[in-house]
Amino acid sequence: MKKWENVAQGIAIVIVLTLISFYFEKIGISFWLKYISIIIIIPLVMYIVSKIKFLQKTVSKKRGWLTFTVASLFIIFLSDFILN
Repeated sequence: MKKWENVAQGIAIVIVLTLISFYFEKIGISFWLKYISIIIIIPLVMYIVSKIKFLQKTVSKKRGWLTFTVASLFIIFLSDFILN
């Protein structure tokens, strides 16, 4: 991960896959519509993240992966407490 943009995109994908899929199951959207919606939402979120100027700065690989890993674990554990 060479830019903060890549880190933010990875975190955004984790958020979408973790929270949006649960929300769609909760409101009762069908299997195919749920996954088509996720396939549309992920590139949209990645496009929005790519337009944020602050995230264009470079970051070392070690710091980027560490940030991504910690944020992903935090999101997953937090979603378990919130959603259950």
